[in-house]
Amino acid sequence: MMETSIRMLLEKTTELVNRIDTTEYQEWSSLVELRESVLAEAMNKPGLSEEEKQLLRQIGEFDSVVTARMITLKQEAQSGLQKIRNTRMQKKAYQIDYTPDSFFYDIKK
Repeated sequence: MMETSIRMLLEKTTELVNRIDTTEYQEWSSLVELRESVLAEAMNKPGLSEEEKQLLRQIGEFDSVVTARMITLKQEAQSGLQKIRNTRMQKKAYQIDYTPDSFFYDIKK
């Protein structure tokens, strides 16, 4: 059971790394969730076999690639949010802040 989970994680990791430039945020998010569940399962298991340890080492070899891609996605998201903020600020600067139903009365002196 544990070995099957680890193999599935290795396959998913390898698949995403092989097509790293065309992957979406959601795919990486699901990979992280899968990694968390497999690692939690591994922590609860009393002892891992040598084969399971080797599979986990193979997965670990992809850590730098996965981390780099996640950082790139984070930067892209931050850039997008900053553009949205800038656009809102520019629109707000040109919007008139008054109530169109208000009236002004001039009083003659």
